[in-house]
Amino acid sequence: MSLIALATRVVLVRLLTGRTWAQDPVLDSPLDPIEEILRAANRAPKPVIAVYTSESKGKPVGLETQGGKQNVRTAIYVYLPPSAVTLPDGVAFSIDNVGSALALSTIGRQIDAAMHLGDTPWLKVWWRFVTCIDDKTSRFVLVEIQSGVKVPCMEVIYELDCVADADFAKPLYGAWLELDTLLRADGDGTEGEMLADHIKSLIENPTGLQPYQVFQANFGLTDAAFEATGLAPLPGSLDPDTGNSPLLNDVDAPQQTEIVPPVQVP
Repeated sequence: MSLIALATRVVLVRLLTGRTWAQDPVLDSPLDPIEEILRAANRAPKPVIAVYTSESKGKPVGLETQGGKQNVRTAIYVYLPPSAVTLPDGVAFSIDNVGSALALSTIGRQIDAAMHLGDTPWLKVWWRFVTCIDDKTSRFVLVEIQSGVKVPCMEVIYELDCVADADFAKPLYGAWLELDTLLRADGDGTEGEMLADHIKSLIENPTGLQPYQVFQANFGLTDAAFEATGLAPLPGSLDPDTGNSPLLNDVDAPQQTEIVPPVQVP
């Protein structure tokens, strides 16, 4: 799975939190989202949203696996409790299983709205990562667990066109740097910082490579192909201790002089 799939899922979870009737939390790839609903039996039951990445496809450029646009299939599942649903304050009516379709359709609309509206930096970074939504499919599902309890559910699948995946061994840049900043400022505290550190390490490691090594690694070039680009260091020119390319000293650039138009010969 590509790193862009992780990034878009992380952003989407935060984009949806508090923006629908499900309120909080919005779960990131839970193994058993039904458990969260059943656990709510002793408190006010409410909808639960789970976000998954079911598939990620890229368009590599040569051997550059992270190059080219990425297509990420993101699945959002909305589950309703098998009893009456408690809605947020300000909603004047409650919905039981008889009105589950109304509740699920409403939350589906709220999910779409969260991708378009709101003065939040999470929306701005979402637009940086996602360039187009190619397709959207929604369907109602009735999940029956072993006890015979039926859980109304809605599945929404988005086909996301995303920017290229992050390069290797480069300092954070662009939308990746924005994501890092938002995670560290997130209300999750330590959890946000740990996730930011993890994504940062996946991008910036290994550290200490020379610029020409980073270029060769990201494009997947053999030594011969690298030399053919004209950007590889000359054989024997690298510093044996540091691996650095030599600096060009005492090289004078041509000075700008007065331009004299050519003399026309009669």
